[in-house]
Amino acid sequence: MKKTLLSLIAILVATAASAQKFVGGDISMLKKFQDEGAIYKDKDGNTVEPLAFFKQQGWNAMRVRLFVDPSKASASDRKEGAIQDLEYVKVLGKRIKEAGFSFMLDFHYSDTWTDPGKHATPSAWSSLSVEQMTAKIAEYTKTCLQELKQAGAEPDFIQTGNEITTGILWPTGKIYAGGGAPSGGSWDHFAGYLASAIKACNEECPQAQIVIHTEMHAPADVPKFYNQLKNYQDVNYDIIGLSYYPDYHGTLATLGSTLTTLEADHPDKKIMIVETGYGFEWQLSGAKYNYSSTWSLSESGQQKFTTDLIAALEAHPNVNGIFWWYPEYTLNNIVFKNGAEDWSKDFTSGYWNAALFHYKTGRALTALYELQNFVGSTGIETVQSSKFKVQSNSWYTLDGRRLSGAPSQKGLYIYNGKKMVR
Repeated sequence: MKKTLLSLIAILVATAASAQKFVGGDISMLKKFQDEGAIYKDKDGNTVEPLAFFKQQGWNAMRVRLFVDPSKASASDRKEGAIQDLEYVKVLGKRIKEAGFSFMLDFHYSDTWTDPGKHATPSAWSSLSVEQMTAKIAEYTKTCLQELKQAGAEPDFIQTGNEITTGILWPTGKIYAGGGAPSGGSWDHFAGYLASAIKACNEECPQAQIVIHTEMHAPADVPKFYNQLKNYQDVNYDIIGLSYYPDYHGTLATLGSTLTTLEADHPDKKIMIVETGYGFEWQLSGAKYNYSSTWSLSESGQQKFTTDLIAALEAHPNVNGIFWWYPEYTLNNIVFKNGAEDWSKDFTSGYWNAALFHYKTGRALTALYELQNFVGSTGIETVQSSKFKVQSNSWYTLDGRRLSGAPSQKGLYIYNGKKMVR
């Protein structure tokens, strides 16, 4: 009986792990905002500790970016958040892990922001040859991961590059997503850099899953990009990561079509939306599209976008993650204090209008609470053997950890062979 029960629990845990979904945010600025004095509140105005609050709302994963040497970034880039060096990430990463979240590390492989329009090689690497760069990215990746592990901040997911639709480490690693490259760059260089970084990740953090992250400024190019990667067997990865902002990338139908193609072309890969967001008062800066008739530019409109996004993703079984970008932004008790407005603190110059806390009051917005619905279904139903029902009277997390008693935090658990929401 005991052996059978243990076997059944092992099957249950394996099923849970394969079906697990992840929801959370890129909270790279949380430490900075808290250091500056930001005060966070729930929707009713009660002061909360952000990580504990996220946990209570069913979030289970967090993402943090890492720059090579952000002290070399421009003053304007640093002012707007390009500040995460290794020491910063060690501290925040440890807090994330200690709070019980899965941790996604986002290597930028640059001193400053990277996206399809810019992937500047770190200043300290600028004179390296392609061969030297290939060795350097492995050495740097390995060193960072070793130090993070020592600090208690070992990542569970690792992005080897941020929004790399057009390559990394320009100019030598610059590419065209659909094939080919501009003068000085090549897919061979690019794939070599990726393979070298991934090898270092596998050596230092063999349990971590590797994410290849692109964005959708040209949606038709996204499937082409991942099909090109198939030509490079050394680029072994686990998860396709996408940025999707409707203001920049189009409709949910466009996203859905892209996901359908990716699932057909890469059935062995999981897919995560590793960045998303929608404004609650006005459109995002530089918006290409206006969907305010579908999702009003209001708190309720932001919530409806979140609801509709989750519904759209549930049609795609390979999608197992959503990360909201910059949910922690608020100027409560930094710029806005006791009804007054003071911009003398020189670390941001404007508003990020797709946050999940109000920029003035620090109050949580309703979309934050909506996100937990993405992990509301794991595909795990009542578990029975042919002889008996499991009656262990023990609680387990979805990753198989046995709790000492009933869970104290809200979330999804396994109890007596059944999926239970607490």
